[in-house]
Amino acid sequence: MVIPKHVAFIMDGNGRWAQRRGLPRSAGHRAGFEHIPDVLKMCHDLGVQTVSAYAWSTENWGRPKAEVDFIVHSLETHLARFVKELHTRGVRFVHGGSRDNLTAKALQVIDEAVELTRNNGPRVFNLAFNYGGRAELVRVASELAAEQAQPETISEAAINERLWTAGLPDVDLVIRTGGDRRLSNFMLWQSAYACIYIADACWPDVSRDDIEEGIKYYNQVVASGD
Repeated sequence: MVIPKHVAFIMDGNGRWAQRRGLPRSAGHRAGFEHIPDVLKMCHDLGVQTVSAYAWSTENWGRPKAEVDFIVHSLETHLARFVKELHTRGVRFVHGGSRDNLTAKALQVIDEAVELTRNNGPRVFNLAFNYGGRAELVRVASELAAEQAQPETISEAAINERLWTAGLPDVDLVIRTGGDRRLSNFMLWQSAYACIYIADACWPDVSRDDIEEGIKYYNQVVASGD
């Protein structure tokens, strides 16, 4: 079986998971955040080197203020503990997303996480927080324009090195949880040739079986040559 080098998760269904249990949406977000280390370990145990997780979109700032505040506060208060665990496992932490709109405290914990794990590897965890595929490409275009780049110098490599995910391999497999069948503006450039697998389980319930089924599907696609 071929193991994808880079698996990217669209972590959907936290709110629905909570509502089905008669809990507030914040409980679903808490459960979802706490499940990330478990899923990451499952992926590493299966041999996946790079894992990305879509935690917060650039478009999510329009959600109710209480929900936004809860998510940002969770990042500020829990990321450091999570990253210390990654560090003990030799995993490098990457923030794939915009720094715009983030609080000073959030930026501080992100920067400290990146610095703490800078020399780790080869396993990588990319937290796509405040991420949007279109916003990312607009940012790249703006940088190239500011640099007065000549048309002949604009290549795929030039774009790759300016992405929020610079240095990471392209995505081989996108796994979306919660049953929805759309990319939702997630890693559009990086997933140009990725296989997309839909898991019905909401993110807090994602199991190793779900991941293995995604990898099996990936292998079927690779074998078919489609």
